[in-house]
Amino acid sequence: MLKFTTLAAAAALMFTASAQDAPEPGFVRGTVKTAAGAPIPGALIFIDGVLDQNFQYTTTEDGAYSIRLQPGAYVAQASLNYKWENQVYKFDLKPDSTNTFDDSTGAIRNFTWALTGEKPQPQMGSYGGFVYVNVGTDNFFVEDQDNITYTLTPVGTLIDGSQGETIVRKGGAPRSAEWGKILEVPVGRYTITGIYAPPGKKPQTLKFKDSWGRGERAFVESQEILILAEGNFCNLCASVEIESPTEPQPE
Repeated sequence: MLKFTTLAAAAALMFTASAQDAPEPGFVRGTVKTAAGAPIPGALIFIDGVLDQNFQYTTTEDGAYSIRLQPGAYVAQASLNYKWENQVYKFDLKPDSTNTFDDSTGAIRNFTWALTGEKPQPQMGSYGGFVYVNVGTDNFFVEDQDNITYTLTPVGTLIDGSQGETIVRKGGAPRSAEWGKILEVPVGRYTITGIYAPPGKKPQTLKFKDSWGRGERAFVESQEILILAEGNFCNLCASVEIESPTEPQPE
């Protein structure tokens, strides 16, 4: 009898979970969470009607939302304004589906606070931040930035409270989108170091300074930077200057 009761209880739980996962006609609902699965209250849900009938809602303490729909077809979007490091950052949130839906079937649309990765169409760009790297030319013009290896080491947690990982990245090749930039950097605080090592040449340790820091600053081999909410003509970005390397010498 105990075995039967246990099986019945398990079946009831499975049915309840299945019902919760099923769309409800006339409603769109879902959750907003971090990549680690923590609920995010206060995220803005925007239900965009194909015929310009729109709805907005803010997620509750458990990161959930439920919106009653009027007749029509819709697509769901979400964003988050988050205060951190005395700034307000704005993020587009990653949907689990970009398909349209209508009131007759309803829909479930969940969102994740992603810190890297390409945004799905029709959105453009990436969820990650980036770092401008401005290599000095006083001694030598470094066109082959793909021979630079950058290391970004997290200082503290990332903006979403997660533990960041050390990023080791080559510079961009000439005329590439990565030339002069380090792309796909999760928002956080880092120390940046670098080595310039063309094949067959002696490696040079690079020296950096924060382009947007205050006051007089010397070039140092390990420079702390913060991915800012808004920089000079950019969002989710940082900028460093690199002291001009010398002409590479044979090993």
